[in-house]
Amino acid sequence: MELKPARSSYRRRQRSVFWRVLILLALVFIGGYIVYNSWWTETGPLPLSNTPTLAPTPTRSAVVWSASGDELYWSGNVSEAIVAYSEALALDPDQPALYVRLARLLTIFGRPERGLEMARAALRYNSEDPTAWVALCMAYDWLGFAQEAIPHCQRAVNLDPTYAEAYAYLAEAYIDDGQWFNANETIQIALTLDPNSVDVLRNYGYVLELQGNYTAALAAYQEGLLYHPGMAHLHLAIGRNAQVLGNYALAEESFLAATELDPGNAAAWDLLAWLYLLSGDYVQAQTSFERAIEVEPTYARAHARLGTLFFQRRNYEDAIPAFREGVRYGEARQRRRVVFFTVTLEDAGQIGEAPAGQTAFRAEFAHPYDFEMPLRAAVQPTEDYPYLQGMVRFNVMNGRYVIRLEGLPDPPPGKVYVGWFERLRTPAGAQVRTAPLVPTVGRVELTGSTGPVRGPAIETYYTLALCHYFLDECSEAQPYIDIALAIDPQDANAQQTWRLCNP
Repeated sequence: MELKPARSSYRRRQRSVFWRVLILLALVFIGGYIVYNSWWTETGPLPLSNTPTLAPTPTRSAVVWSASGDELYWSGNVSEAIVAYSEALALDPDQPALYVRLARLLTIFGRPERGLEMARAALRYNSEDPTAWVALCMAYDWLGFAQEAIPHCQRAVNLDPTYAEAYAYLAEAYIDDGQWFNANETIQIALTLDPNSVDVLRNYGYVLELQGNYTAALAAYQEGLLYHPGMAHLHLAIGRNAQVLGNYALAEESFLAATELDPGNAAAWDLLAWLYLLSGDYVQAQTSFERAIEVEPTYARAHARLGTLFFQRRNYEDAIPAFREGVRYGEARQRRRVVFFTVTLEDAGQIGEAPAGQTAFRAEFAHPYDFEMPLRAAVQPTEDYPYLQGMVRFNVMNGRYVIRLEGLPDPPPGKVYVGWFERLRTPAGAQVRTAPLVPTVGRVELTGSTGPVRGPAIETYYTLALCHYFLDECSEAQPYIDIALAIDPQDANAQQTWRLCNP
């Protein structure tokens, strides 16, 4: 059959296009006429002042953001001050003073690993800046590395012997390292140099607090507030000591003041909530715990304490996920605080619970802003290992790590290389380590996991286990019982929980 071109349909499409174009032109003409009549008068166009337009939005400069950060800090709003300083640095990253301010605020705010990054950045700009060395000292100390912190504060003192805050933070590091005599002597030097410094008075209070002199510590913190009443972290310190002394009214007043000054401070909401829980005010406690989690979803202690609240009210179904988040984020927080990855040469077959052999090399982890992002450490050549290079990647949320090294020679006879995640411990207290690192033609590739690590309090584990027990889920409870007993085999509550599930 012969096929004929569909001419009729082609003509219909032509007519359709023609009429569409004609209609569009008419619409354009009508629209133009409306605009013309709405804009033009008999005497000419309407004045531009009668035409509403959006005003241009000015871009805030780094100087403005920095000034805003200063104002927010002195008013006590540390969380927003951190945001302002971060914005200033994003616009002008060549400002070492801003790195120092951020380092100190991040450390105070409970993110000392980020404070460490900021202090390192400040020192890259000026290695002779005593304020940067103090910030570095402070970050190391608050991360639990008091021995490493002390030389950095001493460096600041040597650079500026009149710098009162350097002595104050050196005293704090001394007391954290158990050197009470040095701490007391050093804080007195700081007080002599500047008795009105809020940092000096805060550290004076801290030195007293750790020695059990809570009344004198409370007075020191309160004196600091006389000079700067907007310091939220001083209100928290006052509340903490007042609670120990049984002055719950002052404790509540102080914690409330901290939440009002710094609404983004999860620690403030958590401490207030815990006080309410101890007082039996479950409604206020739950509201405050939930507020802490809202402002910082990774705040482990608030999750765990919310679980305790549900447990006390026999709401085991809601207690279990709260406790699990407390465990998950609590262990992640401990992993995130790891600073050093150290490789030692240990006796083969006699690897202990802590490094005992010679240090081969050491790498420092970088801590990204995002809490859940993995840590990374670049392995660099050393004098003894000139061809060494590589990388360590550490996932803080699940404990998985990847190690890739090149240029690592074979160990001496009878020795093995072992990697250690410094200050990170298993529930039983051993330092977390890798399997032996065995080079193959100088190359090492190893993956592994830390497993559970010591971080959350022991009661988090056995109370979570009890929740499962009351729901007749002992198979779910047993792993948490095992961790609690690993933390403290003699703990009576952990033992009783084991007996309940193992009659």
